[in-house]
Amino acid sequence: MIPRLRPVRLSLAFAVSSLAAVAVAEPLDTSRVPDKAVWLMHADMDAARESTVLKQMEARILKKFPHAEGMMAMCAGMIGMDIRKDLHDMTVYGLDTDKQNAVMIVHARVDRKKLEAMVVKAPGHKTMEYRDYTLHAWTHKGWRQSEGKPVVGAFHDDTTMVFARTKEQVEMAIDVLDGKQSNVGEEGPLAGRVRPGSILVARASKVNPDTKCPVLRQGEGFRIAIGEYEGTSFYRALLEMKSAEAAEQAQTVTEGLVALGSLRFSGEDDVMKLVKAVETSTRGDECMISWDANADDVWKVIERVAEKMEAKMAERKEQWSRMQAGKGERSAKKHSGKTAPKAEKPFSDDEF
Repeated sequence: MIPRLRPVRLSLAFAVSSLAAVAVAEPLDTSRVPDKAVWLMHADMDAARESTVLKQMEARILKKFPHAEGMMAMCAGMIGMDIRKDLHDMTVYGLDTDKQNAVMIVHARVDRKKLEAMVVKAPGHKTMEYRDYTLHAWTHKGWRQSEGKPVVGAFHDDTTMVFARTKEQVEMAIDVLDGKQSNVGEEGPLAGRVRPGSILVARASKVNPDTKCPVLRQGEGFRIAIGEYEGTSFYRALLEMKSAEAAEQAQTVTEGLVALGSLRFSGEDDVMKLVKAVETSTRGDECMISWDANADDVWKVIERVAEKMEAKMAERKEQWSRMQAGKGERSAKKHSGKTAPKAEKPFSDDEF
């Protein structure tokens, strides 16, 4: 139910391929978010690295594609950062529901001098000064939907970078980090403690009116946490709806999805164990969805799904190869000037 926020397409390429110094993992820190923000998302990559499920997923990928290790090491040498261990966390927020106006804060161990040398070569690059900070502006190049759009970025310190579409947004973000503007802090709709082990946290006090999700269209806000703690995978969602009736409808939708899952996987006990773990409840205009499962059980199901997908992909690849081979044979016959003899039909009983 997370809306399509897609953390700022700003230049995540620069944020992720740009990211040096020593950094410490942190969960969501709302003091980095202005009090006027209406939504935020936080990804804790260090928490992800501690996840049983994600560690086994990484091991499987590297086993399946052994050359990936060398490629990642090569990329790390080129950009001065190994995203497997140097990217610690990212926080994205907006003062309105338009994702194009989002601000991204990246916390990572990076080679600052190398990155600043790289960004100077970006299209349309120019620098601007704000207090003791140097802001870099350039034109985005890479993603089709963001092609040609402006990006402004700055180092707040050696391990913290800020990115946005405009100079004013970056300046505002720096002021919040410096304590010169008020932040969410410990109160307000986006405030609150972070559940231990949370890999992804999303909170909103307003919902994009153009959202394609019919449930969220009836919502006022939400809080979501996904992660793993002490061997247990978890999901929590609190949907703040426009009315008690809408909250009950959200609960009905969720229970309907669980019912569909039960029908689809009725003969698979390990999957059913995960499906039945979903719990829903309502309280006034709020709908609560919770799910907990043993991380090893979750991985077993994911691994089996991955094996099925790989088998299907292999089958489609084989079908494509046969189809291409058939086209080649037909083309060869067509250009040979010879017509292949038609296969004779078997005799019917009235033929003699």
